[in-house]
Order: sequence, then C-alpha cells, then structure tokens
Amino acid sequence: MEWLTSGLRRDICILLYDEERRAQQLKSALEARYDRRLKPDRFYGALDTLESKGYVEKHVEGLEDVYSLTDGGRTGVEKQFEWLQERVE
Repeated sequence: MEWLTSGLRRDICILLYDEERRAQQLKSALEARYDRRLKPDRFYGALDTLESKGYVEKHVEGLEDVYSLTDGGRTGVEKQFEWLQERVE
C-alpha cells in the first residue's frame, strides 16, 4: 500500500486517529508540535491532498470544516506505527 511521503500529511493523520477535529484545531496542534507557524496554503493544501487520496473526509459544522480519518487513513497510521515500533525496538 502506498502511504504518505509527506511528514505534514502523516502528522495530520496521526492527530485525526480516533478523533475528528476542526481544521483550526488541527493547525494549532501542529504549530504547537512544530513550534512554528504553518502557512495556511501549505496546511490546507495538505488537507486537500489527504481528502483527494481518500485518507480523510470532511464535513461542515456551522461555518467550520471538520475532518476525520477514513478506514484507509486509519490503516495507514497503524502501519506507520508498526513500522516505527519495529525500527525503534
């Protein structure tokens, strides 16, 4: 299975594992993790790519976009975790 080569997109999927989040919540969590501001076009471009590849899905609540993982996204995160765990042990 092809998985994501972009760290930003992988991190977005990790944050969405077992939890849906509003776009701004995702962006803020990533900025706190990276200790720097993310350019909006890069962040929203990553979300658009994840959605177009079928790893995340979006729905609208009021004025906000809310994102969650698809089954494909969950599988990708789990396989990434397994690979990382093998490498670290």
